[in-house]
Amino acid sequence: MHNWLRGLGLTLIAGIALQGCSLFNSEEDVVKMAPVPQVDSQFKPEKLWSRSVGNGVGSYYSQLSPVVAGDLVYAASRDGVVAAFDKMSGDRKWKKDLADEPENSDKRSSRLSGGMTAYYGKLFVGSENGYVYALDQETGELLWRQSVPGEVLAAPVADSGKLVVATTSGKMVALDVEKGDIVWTTGDDQPRLTLRGQSTPVIASGGVIYGRADGRVAVVLLDSGLLANVSRVASPRGATELERMVDVDAQPVVVGDELFAVAYNGQLMARKLLSGEELWKRKYSAYQNIGVGASDLILTDARSHIYGIDRRNGSEEWANTQLSYRNVTAPVVFGNYVVVGDGEGYLYWLDNSSGRILSMQELDSDGLYVAPVADGDVLYVQTRSGDLVALKRP
Repeated sequence: MHNWLRGLGLTLIAGIALQGCSLFNSEEDVVKMAPVPQVDSQFKPEKLWSRSVGNGVGSYYSQLSPVVAGDLVYAASRDGVVAAFDKMSGDRKWKKDLADEPENSDKRSSRLSGGMTAYYGKLFVGSENGYVYALDQETGELLWRQSVPGEVLAAPVADSGKLVVATTSGKMVALDVEKGDIVWTTGDDQPRLTLRGQSTPVIASGGVIYGRADGRVAVVLLDSGLLANVSRVASPRGATELERMVDVDAQPVVVGDELFAVAYNGQLMARKLLSGEELWKRKYSAYQNIGVGASDLILTDARSHIYGIDRRNGSEEWANTQLSYRNVTAPVVFGNYVVVGDGEGYLYWLDNSSGRILSMQELDSDGLYVAPVADGDVLYVQTRSGDLVALKRP
C-alpha cells in the first residue's frame, strides 16, 4: 500500500482507497480497481535496453524520475544509488552510492525521493532525510550536500545560479548552485492534514511559482524569496478534514503568458501569469503533474481517469475511464500519443486526439509510479523495482 497522506495518524487511508481495499471493512469496497483492459495492441514499442538502478523505490511514495542531459540519462533509487547511462546504448558511465555518506549512516537508507534535476554540469537530488545533493554530471563526484528544513519530495529547480527546493514543512529554500549555501528561505503555514506530496516549483519571469497545501499557488521573487503574489485554486469544502484537503501538488504549468494549476478536491484553472486575470476554471481533482501538448493539457485525476482538455478554453476534448483506480501515473505527451503507466506495471499508449488506448505492454509487475520521460523518439521509464527502460517510439 502506498502512503500519500501525512498528519493526524491517517497515513494509510488513501493508500487503502487507491488500492481498491475496503476502507471500513464492509462487504463492498469503497472503490474498485478496474481490471486490466483488453486491448488489441496496434503496435509494440521496441525496447532498446533495460538497466538496474539500485533497489528502486519499493512500495514507498516517490517522485524520483529520470532526467536526460546531453548524451546521458540519469536515474536514482531510494536507497541512495545514483547512476548515469549512455542514453542510446544503456552503457553505465558511473555509479555513486549516497548511502555511504556520513549523514545517512544511522538512517534506514538515504531515502532519496526528490528529483532528479540537471543544470549546467551538475545533477541535483533531494531526500526524505532533509538533504539536497549536488553531483558532477560527468563523473558522479559529490560536489556538496546541504541540510534543509523538511523532507524533499519534489524535484529541485534551477535558474540564475540558484537551486530552489520545496520541502514538506512548507519551506521554500534557495541554494547557491556552486557551493550549496542557503541564499534565502521562505515558508507557509501548513494545514493539519495534507497529501503526501509536494509541488515541484516553476521558475518564470524572475519568479518562483509553486503550489501550496492550502489550495493556493504562490509566486516569490527568485532573487530574494519575497512573496509577490498568491492566487487561490480551490477552497476547502466538506464536513471532514479529508474532504477539505485542497493541496496543489501538481507542478504549475506555464505556457507563454498563461499559468495553469490544478488542486486535489478542487479545480483546474487558467490565469494570466503577470496580471492574475482568470481565463477559465473547470471542476477536476488531481495531484499528479499535468501533461502539455501543442494546444491541450492532459490530466490524470484522483480516480485515475485521463482527460484531454483544450487549454484555450478548458473544454474537455476526451475522457478515458478504463483505468479507474489503477494508480495511473502522470501523463507524458509523446508525439501523437499520451503515455501513462499503472500500479501493476502496465504502460499504456493512448491516441492524443481521442484518448483511445492503442497499445499496452507489461514492463514490471512491481508497478510504475512516475511519468515516463520523453527525449527525441525515445521514452525512458523507471519502475518500482529499480529498472530503467528505454523504449523507441513506434
